[in-house]
Amino acid sequence: MNIAYITNIRIPTEKAHGIQVMKMCEAFASVGQNIELIVPQRINSIKTSAFDFYKVAVNFRITKIWCLDFLALSILKWVNFWLQTVSFLVSVKLFLQNKKFDIYYTRDFLLAIFLYKKNVKIIYEIHSMPERGLWLHKRAWNRADHLVVISDGLQKALLVYGIDSNKIILARDAVDFDIFQVAQSKEEARKKLCLPIDKKIVVYTGHLYKWKGADALAQAAEFLPNIEIFLVGGTKQDVVNFKTNYKFSNLHIFGWQEHHLIPLWLKAADILVLPNSAREKIGAEYTSPLKLFEYMASGTPIIASSVSALREVINEDCAIFFEPDNIFSLVQSIEFGINNYSKLQENAARALKRVSQFTWYHRAELILKHIKNV
Repeated sequence: MNIAYITNIRIPTEKAHGIQVMKMCEAFASVGQNIELIVPQRINSIKTSAFDFYKVAVNFRITKIWCLDFLALSILKWVNFWLQTVSFLVSVKLFLQNKKFDIYYTRDFLLAIFLYKKNVKIIYEIHSMPERGLWLHKRAWNRADHLVVISDGLQKALLVYGIDSNKIILARDAVDFDIFQVAQSKEEARKKLCLPIDKKIVVYTGHLYKWKGADALAQAAEFLPNIEIFLVGGTKQDVVNFKTNYKFSNLHIFGWQEHHLIPLWLKAADILVLPNSAREKIGAEYTSPLKLFEYMASGTPIIASSVSALREVINEDCAIFFEPDNIFSLVQSIEFGINNYSKLQENAARALKRVSQFTWYHRAELILKHIKNV
């Protein structure tokens, strides 16, 4: 099939959705589909090609089309957002007029509404539920031929709104398994990253948004003075905020790192923490975090927040759980893990075995099989 994957994001980007989009395009192409990724031509400080930046095969096309881009300006942000969005929608419509595709695939609800062409299926991949503007989202859900969701929580939410279960495809996120099979030892990884060899190290990778719960791990550092805690990720402003709010000598906030370095960080750790907050549904029920599958593929022990979004994938055989948003529960879990490390290593081995089913290739096959059968 000829598939146009259309999404209004900057490529390359420091954000995880860029990894997901590029890996899915690579996976669709690897199972025999003709893929063209269509994104806006945006101002971008990253000058590396998207294929090199994400280390994916050059087996699909990337087309960047014109839009008004004033998003970097600090004034009139709302106006600039809509100028960019509307101009990209119009450009997409014009670009597709004389193109022949079998499928329009998108993660954007406005594109799911806006895109229409006779004999072309619309596949809308959903990663969260709206807090407002529900009628527009309902229109997108109803117009799409298929809805791809990444969690049980999203599937259940759509069913509550009366969406036909036959059009919903549950396809959790995935991982490029081989990338996280690091040949170096833990000590070698630490030397390469200039980390202490003789300390216990806990690592979190990802953004520092509230719903991701990284602030709980930052606060836990105060009560774990003999453990070095590293937060790897976050926007520049979030990093500044964290460094201002949490000034513990054993807390190290590194900010965003290129993705090819993340396997080394995971290898260097004694424990990886996934501290999703339960205060927002996106973190508790809707998400399918890439870092979860990366953690599992690394073979490093995991301590995770006990929320349904994570328990869909792992259980007590794969990780130790703590009460979400409870700093002392997190502290106790980390201390237990350090003191019972062989148990954590057994859990990690089971997580490593389990994650083999969550590859981008398998995810692409699952989605395509459903599309062809319905």
